[in-house]
Amino acid sequence: ATALQGVAVSKSVEIGDTTTMAAAEEATAAANDATDAALSAAEAAEAATALAQEAVDAVAELSAQVTKLISALRAQITSLTNLIIKIQKKLKA
Repeated sequence: ATALQGVAVSKSVEIGDTTTMAAAEEATAAANDATDAALSAAEAAEAATALAQEAVDAVAELSAQVTKLISALRAQITSLTNLIIKIQKKLKA
């Protein structure tokens, strides 16, 4: 091997190392971007979970209110029914 061939081999190794280094940097940048995207997705999922829990709590509260309203309506219907029965008895008497 001549000295010129040795220089050529040395330069091709340097170019290969540079190419490998650039590819590694690109891969690292892509991995960092993917990590950032995953973290953003995780944060969005946490926010969605919190909002879903708020919705569940709101529905539970509304359900409790509806149950109270139905109970109150039943009591009013019973009261009105008793009043009608009293009026009918007085009219028959």
